[in-house]
Amino acid sequence: MRTNTEKYEATHGRKPRGRGLWGFLIKGRSLSACYWEEVVFQHGTLTEARKLAVAEAKATAGQVAEIIEIIVLP
Repeated sequence: MRTNTEKYEATHGRKPRGRGLWGFLIKGRSLSACYWEEVVFQHGTLTEARKLAVAEAKATAGQVAEIIEIIVLP
């Protein structure tokens, strides 16, 4: 699972850090080999929010085989 911060860095001019409301675009693959994307927002530090966002995406997406990429939104 890769965390991509390029869009955030391009917009803000720095790496993401601190506490706040974070937006993530989570890309994954289900057990039936279907690819999906979901936008999730969570509060906390980047690490805390990312973990919560992945858990939420897995819960709503159904049978998740793998999370491919997490993009931190600007």
